[in-house]
Amino acid sequence: MRAILINPFDETIKEAVYTGDYREIYDLIECQTFDIVNLFKVEDDLYVDDEGLFKDNQRYFSIEGKNLAGRGLILSSDGEGESIGTTLTVEQVKEIVDFLPEGHKEIPHMEFTAWK
Repeated sequence: MRAILINPFDETIKEAVYTGDYREIYDLIECQTFDIVNLFKVEDDLYVDDEGLFKDNQRYFSIEGKNLAGRGLILSSDGEGESIGTTLTVEQVKEIVDFLPEGHKEIPHMEFTAWK
């Protein structure tokens, strides 16, 4: 299925092939564990390195006002939790991604909100 890979290290955005095996995500974004950030609409998902903020010599990109560390992989979902190919184009993603300058750092933080 069609995916879009965002690589802040060489500042490229290109199509990638994903067969549906979640273990491929680790290889595509070069991580040990990943997290999912919802984009645009419910069906657009961005897979990112869950430990990206803790790595040295990291590079960052910004999308929809979120600064993210490491590579990102865009897929869609079918509404039942299964990944499917994205309908976004590389051109659409290029319009909304900004690569942050080398040396940029994000400070990890946690925030807790009390339930009432």
